[in-house]
Amino acid sequence: MAAPRRPRGRFLLLLLVLVGVTLVTVSDRSGNSGIFARARSYAREIAHPFQSGVHSLLQPVGDFLYGALNYQVLQRQNQLLRQQVADDQAAAVQAAGEQARAAQVLAQENLVYLAAIPSVAAQVVDLGSANFEQTVELDRGSANGLSVGEPVVSAGGLIGSITSVSSHLATVTLLDDPSVTVGVRVLHSGVVGAAVGEGQGDPLQVEDINVGEHVRRGDDLVTSGLQLEHFPAGIPVGRVASVSSPTGALQLAISVDPFANLVNVQFVRVLLWSPQTG
Repeated sequence: MAAPRRPRGRFLLLLLVLVGVTLVTVSDRSGNSGIFARARSYAREIAHPFQSGVHSLLQPVGDFLYGALNYQVLQRQNQLLRQQVADDQAAAVQAAGEQARAAQVLAQENLVYLAAIPSVAAQVVDLGSANFEQTVELDRGSANGLSVGEPVVSAGGLIGSITSVSSHLATVTLLDDPSVTVGVRVLHSGVVGAAVGEGQGDPLQVEDINVGEHVRRGDDLVTSGLQLEHFPAGIPVGRVASVSSPTGALQLAISVDPFANLVNVQFVRVLLWSPQTG
């Protein structure tokens, strides 16, 4: 039985490719003119379809291998980007919400405390280093007119007061620090009490409001501004989160969520105000 004949077309194709490679190699050494240059051009035209075919065939394999090797890195980068976008959106929504709540409170009382009191804009440059104190540090100081005791507000309302100052820096003790007490007034009823800090992330607790007084969940509180208070009247403080009358107690147990973001405060205004200068 005769051996099967090999296709002559395959042999011819192989011969043409070898000739093309040879011509390209020789012509690379002979410059860009002459017979070898023309031969090189013909050889490239012959080889181009095969190069394109091989490239098209191998490119998906290369993409797959690259993706497999870099999957975790790409996945982590994607997660970080999505988290950054989510954080930016949340910050924008939160700031808008704080401003809206403060605006509603001021509209109820027709108060314009920021317009009526001189103030200095400042940025938070550091968090307090003390473990048991809720403080932030500002990039403004006595050189900018700041003094100890001056109130500090953000978009949402009161955040605290200045407790120490140098030429170009000032420390603010925040509203939720246990050492801070703020005289407050319930807007709808006019009842006054004292809001006390309970630590970072915890609601303020309002004291000195007797059982039987008309205070309800959702009521808005502003600074009372009574005599000897450390804050001017009408600064938004927070909203009542809960009210209860403990058995046998003479005073209501009231918790309040601050309007301002005390955890991630960044930009503030220092009111150039004191009880003496008013």
